[in-house]
Amino acid sequence: MIRLSRLRLVEIGVALALTMAALLFVGLTVWAAEPVGVDVAGAWARPTFGQGRTTAAYMTITNKGDEDDVFVGARSAAAKSVALHQTSMTADGVMQMREADGGLPIPAGATLELAPGGTHLMIMALDEALATGGELKLTLEFAHAGPVEITVPVRANGPAGADRSQH
Repeated sequence: MIRLSRLRLVEIGVALALTMAALLFVGLTVWAAEPVGVDVAGAWARPTFGQGRTTAAYMTITNKGDEDDVFVGARSAAAKSVALHQTSMTADGVMQMREADGGLPIPAGATLELAPGGTHLMIMALDEALATGGELKLTLEFAHAGPVEITVPVRANGPAGADRSQH
C-alpha cells in the first residue's frame, strides 16, 4: 500500500478545494448570465384561407427584466410585412383596427397579451398560405431585450383557452 506523507495529503486537499471553488464559480457565473429579458408563451397564428396570404398571430409576452421595455414590432422572412395592430371599438360600435405606432410599452414585471379582438401581429403578403399544423418563424423586436426569435404554430383556434379573445 502506498503511504502518503502529510504534506502530500495537504496538497491533495488544497487541490480538491480549489477545484470545488472553481466549479462553484463557473456554476454561479452561468446562472447569473441567464437572460432575464422577455418571455414569450402560448404563441399561435391563424391559418390563411383560400389563396389568402394574410394572417394574425397572438401570444403572451412577459417582461422579466429589471427595466421597462417596448415591443416595437416583428418581422418574418416568410412575409413582406408584419405590423403590430390594435383593435378597438368606436363610439358607434364599429370595430376599428390601427397600427400601433411607436410600439407597446411593457413595464418591468408586466405582461402584454396579443389576443383575438385586441392587440395582435398582422402578417401580410406571406410567401405561401399557412395551413393548420404548419409553423411560422417570427423575430420579435424589443427596445431593450433586442430581437427574440420564435416559431409560431398555426392553429385554427389557438392553444386551449386561447380562443376566448385573449392570447
